[in-house]
Amino acid sequence: MAVASELAAAGAVARVALTLARRMLTARHIGAGMALYVAWRAVYATWLSPLRAVPGRFTYRLSSVFSLFDGLTGSTNDDMVRDCKRFGSVYVMEPRKVAVCHPDDGRLVLSSYSFGKDKIYDNATVLEPSIFTTRDAELNKRRRRQVGPGLSVARLLKMEPTVLAAGVQQLMRKWDGYMERAGGCAKVCYFYDFKLMAFDVVASLSLGAKHRALTSGDMRTVNWVEKTFALMMAQMLVPLVKRWPFSAAAHWLAGRDIQEFLRFGSATIRRRKADVAGVAAAARPNDIMQQFIDAEDPEAATNAKMSSAEVLTETITLVIGGVDTTSAAITWALHLLLLYPEHMKLLADQIRHAFAPTQLITYEMARAHAPYLEACVLESLRLCPASTNLPRTVPRGGITLRGHHIPEGFTVVVSIAAAGMNPEVWPNPHLFDPSRFLGADSAAAANRRNILAFSAGVRICPGRHLAMIEIVTTIANILNRYDVALPSDAVYSPNNVDKSTGLPAIMPRTNIVSMVPKHPVRDCNILISRRTQ
Repeated sequence: MAVASELAAAGAVARVALTLARRMLTARHIGAGMALYVAWRAVYATWLSPLRAVPGRFTYRLSSVFSLFDGLTGSTNDDMVRDCKRFGSVYVMEPRKVAVCHPDDGRLVLSSYSFGKDKIYDNATVLEPSIFTTRDAELNKRRRRQVGPGLSVARLLKMEPTVLAAGVQQLMRKWDGYMERAGGCAKVCYFYDFKLMAFDVVASLSLGAKHRALTSGDMRTVNWVEKTFALMMAQMLVPLVKRWPFSAAAHWLAGRDIQEFLRFGSATIRRRKADVAGVAAAARPNDIMQQFIDAEDPEAATNAKMSSAEVLTETITLVIGGVDTTSAAITWALHLLLLYPEHMKLLADQIRHAFAPTQLITYEMARAHAPYLEACVLESLRLCPASTNLPRTVPRGGITLRGHHIPEGFTVVVSIAAAGMNPEVWPNPHLFDPSRFLGADSAAAANRRNILAFSAGVRICPGRHLAMIEIVTTIANILNRYDVALPSDAVYSPNNVDKSTGLPAIMPRTNIVSMVPKHPVRDCNILISRRTQ
């Protein structure tokens, strides 16, 4: 009884205290508390923060909410280009985050494992840590030793028949069908065709079978990849997705498809291993999946190979990373050539002088006979890189960039877009000018080094050579086979001039992950017809 009485009395006291607290904690008090917090953040940012002398927007010094909003709305790249012009090559993005917008500084940050990947990469892991997600320097080094040889130019050129068959040859068959049905001249939306084409190429090389989503309409594997990618990026950008109840919602939306994709990939690898058991290396399939299965670490005492789970992880990573970025790069290259018809004509003339209308142009043929093409591709990668930002953690001792000291533990974000548009590096940066990369002089060589579209240094994109083979062969064969023009109702054309630059306006873009056109259905249309000369 005594205990019950004491509990009842304690409950009564608690209820009274709660009532008093509710009366005291009015909206006015809440507002005052928020005002005090903002005031403290302002005082800290202005007088106490180690970044107080680094330029940047004042509101972004107070909270990371503003930067997160930019990321979720897809405006980060354009914002960083604008802020680089306003504040310079180093500026504050968040209270503990600094933008790096000069290619020299970007290469410095990316050249060493001492600048570790940001913790957000941990959240993107779906199966095993991969060459993309791992923050472990030793694992990254080992994986690069294993997969690097299979993604070299020499090895990929042996796979080029597969690249061409799944890529531009399949694309041209589809476009020829459009023209036949249209009676000569057809209108196509190239953005989605390039995306499915890029998927078919990397899937045919990596998933153990021929893929033709572009022409067959079979989207099952495409949907698996897109949902896996969406989950990775959601977890990476909004870590709460990994926690209940958000994790349950994510599983409900995509979990079944992702698990089906993993089972499909595991079964494909098991089947391939069984098929090649006892087969001489020279007689095995010539594709990336086999390269990954056979890959060894030459520095390991036992020449260690990857496990089946690791092969699957790296395969999925390559497929996911090789679709949007490659297709976006082809899209921007064609768009910029359409905006600058003088460059398109110069390039088309160079290609057509060297090749017959129906001739299939390989990567080496294009490089040998159409050097202007690579210059155009590099310039499009500068103006409109498909990749976005690369966050890294500042190591012990901090770093000084452009006279500004950034302490250890803070984050520096290498902006590929801003580095390519930095007026300190690129004269008239908004102008599409492929001549920046022509010739063998020191200026052209420096400009090539300053392209960070595939990252740089110790974590440079391992699939960059495959991407370049796809980009070059696609553009070369399109301009050789077809006359390409903008429709009369195109919103973005050479005549639509950006008042701020006096140059053709580039179609709007967005960048949740890759930088892609914001309105592809409206802005990525062309008219194609048979080459007339």
